Amino acid sequence: MGADDGETARLQALRRYCVLDTAPEPRFDDLTRLAASICGTPVSLISLVDERRLFFKSAHGLDVRELPYPDGFCGHAIRQRELFEIPDTRADSRFSAHPLVTEPPQVRFYAGMPLVTEDDYGLGTLCVVDFQPRQLGSAQREVLRVLARQVMVQLDLCLLAMRDPLTGLYNRRPLEETLHREILRGLRSFGPVGVIAVDIDRFKGINDSQGHDTGDAVLRATARVLQACVRKEDVVCRAGGDEFVIILPGMGEKQLLKRAEKVRSEVAGTPIKVGEDALQVTASIGVAVFPEHGAAHGELLRAADAALYQAKAAGRNRVAFAPAAA
Repeated sequence: MGADDGETARLQALRRYCVLDTAPEPRFDDLTRLAASICGTPVSLISLVDERRLFFKSAHGLDVRELPYPDGFCGHAIRQRELFEIPDTRADSRFSAHPLVTEPPQVRFYAGMPLVTEDDYGLGTLCVVDFQPRQLGSAQREVLRVLARQVMVQLDLCLLAMRDPLTGLYNRRPLEETLHREILRGLRSFGPVGVIAVDIDRFKGINDSQGHDTGDAVLRATARVLQACVRKEDVVCRAGGDEFVIILPGMGEKQLLKRAEKVRSEVAGTPIKVGEDALQVTASIGVAVFPEHGAAHGELLRAADAALYQAKAAGRNRVAFAPAAA
């Protein structure tokens, strides 16, 4: 895997946690407060390294939620698998000219423990910062390691709570948070964000006539088909019941319609094995895209949902594109 591929995979790992651009939470603030207290520093941060910025899930002692990301302290730290410590930033040629050193807040000391996933991707750091040179003691370094592991425990608990237990897909909360985040990215980059809403045709009849076990098998099989139809950067969610939503960053109208037709065709063309039988299902699909169909995640989801019902009204097993917002 090349450097670019590795960074793409790292960013995908970061985004699956759906934590970027979320509000502060006490469980993370408690950990930064404890890190600052034990290490005797005025600042402690849980930083997540996105493409062009550092997003701070928690910022103790510093009133900031994000910073631009010229390759700096945290960028170096996430490439390590041990504590990354800079006793005096002005004496270190890698950082002596860095804007955070030469300009306010004029960081002089940094120690960051990388936040690493089970599949070995560095998401960010738990770090402590001071405005004068110093060094941590061995006990303080060990506490920082322990607290960084606890940050990952909390992130993994978040991830577990965001999964639909039947299909393994993201549930409604990460659907909304991911779409909100991708719209913000789209605003910064002037890029589109596509949404495909998928509803299994006559699903209630399947449940009523063949039972919920068969209905569950249909939902699981449909989830597998949808996941097989998307790119690594796309996000497939179970919105509720028999409705699924796919978020496709950077995908405009023509590509979206082509992808939606592929999804429709694959669902219709994939027999679902139920016991000794093979069940055939179809899906109705609605398509919407930011910014044409709305500037907020709720507007975009409503537009895709309205298009989905147009597809159902037109006879099911088809794709409908939402009309542009007034």
